[in-house]
Amino acid sequence: MKSKPSIFTDQTIQPLLDSFSSNIAILNEDGTIVLVNQAWRDFGKENGYKDKKSGVGQNYLAICDSIMGIGAKEAHQVAEGIRKVLAGEAREEFVEYQCHSPNEKRWFKVKIAKFETQEKSIILVHSNNSKNKAIAEKLFESENLFKKVIEQSSEGVVIIDENGKIIEWNKAEEIITGRSREETIGKYMWEVQDESRADKSSPKFLERMKTSILELLEKGTSPWAGKPNEAKIVKPDGTEVTIESVVFPIKHNHGFLACSINHDVTEITNSKKAQQLSEHRFHTYVNYSPVIAMVISQKGDFLDVNPQAILKLGFSEEEFLKMNIVQLIPAEEQEKTADLLKKLKDKGQTSAEMQTLTKNGEKILLFSKAVELPDQSIMILCNDISELRESQIKLKESEAFLNNILDNIPSMITVKEAATLKYSKVNRPVEVYLGKSNKEILGKTVHDLFSPGEARFFTEQDEITIKKKHIVDIPIENGLSQDKKIKFFHEKKIPMFDAQGKPSFILSISEDITDQIQLEMEAKAHLDKLEAISKLTTRMQSPASLDEMLPVLLDIFLETVGAAVGSIWLYRPEREELDPVYFLEGGQDNQILVEGSLKPGKGIPGLVFLTQEPHISQNYDEDPWFTEHKIGSKRTQMGGVTLPLRTTNSVIGVINISTDTKRMFTEEDVKLLMTLCEIAGNAIQTISLKEQTEQRLMRLSALSSIDRAISSSFDMMVSFEILVSNVITQLKMDAADVLLFNPHSQLLEYSTGQGFRTNAIESGSLRLGESLAGKAAVTREMVIVKNLVESNISFANLQLHDEDFISYYGVPLVAKGELRGVLEVFSRTQHTPDDDWINFLKSLAEQAAIAIDNTEMFENLRRSNMELGMAYNATIEGWSRALDLRDKETEGHTLRVTEATERLAREFNLPENQIKYIRWGALLHDIGKMGVPDGILLKPGPLTDAEWVVMRMHPKYAFEMLAPIGYLAQAIDIPYCHHEKWDGTGYPRGLKGEQIPLSARIFAVVDIWDALSSDRPYRKAWSHEKVIDHIRSLSGTHLDPKVVDFSLGTGILTGSSR
Repeated sequence: MKSKPSIFTDQTIQPLLDSFSSNIAILNEDGTIVLVNQAWRDFGKENGYKDKKSGVGQNYLAICDSIMGIGAKEAHQVAEGIRKVLAGEAREEFVEYQCHSPNEKRWFKVKIAKFETQEKSIILVHSNNSKNKAIAEKLFESENLFKKVIEQSSEGVVIIDENGKIIEWNKAEEIITGRSREETIGKYMWEVQDESRADKSSPKFLERMKTSILELLEKGTSPWAGKPNEAKIVKPDGTEVTIESVVFPIKHNHGFLACSINHDVTEITNSKKAQQLSEHRFHTYVNYSPVIAMVISQKGDFLDVNPQAILKLGFSEEEFLKMNIVQLIPAEEQEKTADLLKKLKDKGQTSAEMQTLTKNGEKILLFSKAVELPDQSIMILCNDISELRESQIKLKESEAFLNNILDNIPSMITVKEAATLKYSKVNRPVEVYLGKSNKEILGKTVHDLFSPGEARFFTEQDEITIKKKHIVDIPIENGLSQDKKIKFFHEKKIPMFDAQGKPSFILSISEDITDQIQLEMEAKAHLDKLEAISKLTTRMQSPASLDEMLPVLLDIFLETVGAAVGSIWLYRPEREELDPVYFLEGGQDNQILVEGSLKPGKGIPGLVFLTQEPHISQNYDEDPWFTEHKIGSKRTQMGGVTLPLRTTNSVIGVINISTDTKRMFTEEDVKLLMTLCEIAGNAIQTISLKEQTEQRLMRLSALSSIDRAISSSFDMMVSFEILVSNVITQLKMDAADVLLFNPHSQLLEYSTGQGFRTNAIESGSLRLGESLAGKAAVTREMVIVKNLVESNISFANLQLHDEDFISYYGVPLVAKGELRGVLEVFSRTQHTPDDDWINFLKSLAEQAAIAIDNTEMFENLRRSNMELGMAYNATIEGWSRALDLRDKETEGHTLRVTEATERLAREFNLPENQIKYIRWGALLHDIGKMGVPDGILLKPGPLTDAEWVVMRMHPKYAFEMLAPIGYLAQAIDIPYCHHEKWDGTGYPRGLKGEQIPLSARIFAVVDIWDALSSDRPYRKAWSHEKVIDHIRSLSGTHLDPKVVDFSLGTGILTGSSR
């Protein structure tokens, strides 16, 4: 029997297959390709498949089973589908797979079906599905972006599916309703609404809502769709809120979804209710309110007015009803009124500020609101409604803000493609920051727009965001704006995913926090400054001496800037040099006075002292002003800052702070240190003046003690013991002796001494001109040797070399022109004296000479006492000059008033034995101001009440300082009472009239005369006539009238005395 030919050899089927554009292949029952169409063959050639038969005869199942790697999964799915269809387990199978070419991405969909012939076979139809796939991916991305927008929306968004179930419930909706996404997704919308509603009075609410929602989902329209609707709901926590909802349909496939946009309008609703209540009250009580209410016709004739209109405008009701509103409007407002009435006619209402005339012709300004009533009449209400206007303005601004917030968000927002990191979207702030347009930014990467360092940082953060697949928060990052200013930002990077869950875009939100960072930095700097100042001022209260203060000062400075090395230099005016008085390195107290004193202008300390400006050295080794041993640290690779120590009037030294070269001193560091320098300078000056004052008081006391010893005893040895003891104690020296001159032997002989290690000084005697003491005796001048070792000077008594003395002072003791002896003073360290020290030594030498003369010639006691008084006077004058130096404005004032007061006292025929006390009192009249702080005493502006209280304490301070000194007791009247007034209004005790000592009354006149007739920095001296007039004006109130008349009559004050 002849076999039936195969259908695959039938020449009619090939053209039929070739007519299809899809790639088609037919397989027999074992999976072998028996027939392909032209589209199959063309596809093979286009993609590099060189088999002339295009795979016919090859086993397709075997090929699919053998594929490994990329595409293996889909190939195995195709093979599995072929076997299912051959086995009759499935009628047809579909498999989607990707087949990308170098030029484009392609997706295919293969249909596997039984080929209905007599033979058992399979047909494969491969269709290009790329366009549909791309559309699907874009749709997915769009939906993903849509979800992101919903998530970030500030309004509640709810999406309902075709059956009325909730499928989307965003974060804002959770906040508005208090219900989480988890507890609402999958529920019917009407059920959630029924659970939330505040009004439970309607039993059919649930049924009505269900019907309305289903009608919208079924028809895609509803009378209430798209219209705002307000409803009250109750949150789970019991809070009642009002929400405004707009529900509209969304076309979806062949049906509709519904979207509800919800906004919490609780505050707005409450505001509206309050406004409605206000309007209701206005209409109810208009006749009893302070608001002017008027009703006019369209022509302006008055129809009605309330009592307030009658009261305010002055017309009676009968007068109003005969008038037209034009009669209340001034001529210059007529045109404006006509425009308002026209606007009222067109719009039904209007409002404006209008000048209005009262019956007596007075103009008053009213804010009027006019509305057209249903009967065509017009009601005008006049009142001050500024608060309402302000509320309306704020409401409009709020609405404008809400409407434009998306377009005007100040944060910089960008969207980048995850694959290329190219910008695909930026907002306006980004354009402004980069100084580029939107077109210039889109399609670029950070490497095209930022510096390499910034670009590298941004790229790293983007890659972290992609890798971690969650939000990356960058608290602080910085950048450079177009105007070259450093900006600080807080940035969030949010990954956006595609359908495969891979990041497709990166959303960046960057907030400018420059001002916040700046404020934090400024606040910290200010707090650091206050803390440093507080530490300095607090710790400055405890040191009792300069030696105690300097370590505390330097420690605070170093602590403030985190340094460990520093030094303090103080200026010595008697030598015109800067001395390094304290040095600290690494927390160790290396208190040394190196030999490197500096002249102003030499080295860094000298430069700072001369220019009075801070000097910063980043590296001392590269600073031309650097002199290594002068700064104090001998280490290299260091730098630092050197600053002037200022007082109110001058610079008294410098302070140096040194660190390694890595530390940079900023402008803020220098400002803080300069503030501390001013505090430290004033503190140093205050404690120095205090020490000087105490030292002078002690020296005066010592002089007084010596004076009393001389006066009370004729035993010269006792006097010499007291003298030598005070010399060593007060002058802080190591040893002293007195050599007496024997006029008969013409030798200097040892009398008494203290502080010597051996008795060598007691043996032997010196001829005049021999050794240092003999030279002082011959020349009658003080002999000073600062360094005995360097000068190679030898003592006549060689045993004295064992005493290790360095400095030597020899003062001739001369009385009545006759040599009495030599006072010798020794120091075992090099000593550099100042003028006060020398003067005091001379005073002590005078005391010694007086003691000798007193012993030899008691009858010359008066002369000796006078010389002692001169010594007192010189010391007190030196003290007064120190006071003048503290206050430059009154320099020279003390000596002038002292001389004038002394002369006037003699004119008043006061006893001569009182004159010296009056002189001393005048010299010390302001000694009490030593107790007044510089900040008050030297303040350039007026004093506060509290500061005046402190200032007026200085007479009392003077009394407390001078009273313990016996020989000054009779000199207290002027320092203690020169601020008392004749009428009893003075201070400190409020003495009146002749209760005030005469010397103080005389001094008060002289003090005022000198103050007004002398030049001051803030004014020129007054003329004598003007000063005289002023002093006479104070006669009888401030000043003693008799003293005024007598003082002015002598001519002493004016310089015309006889």
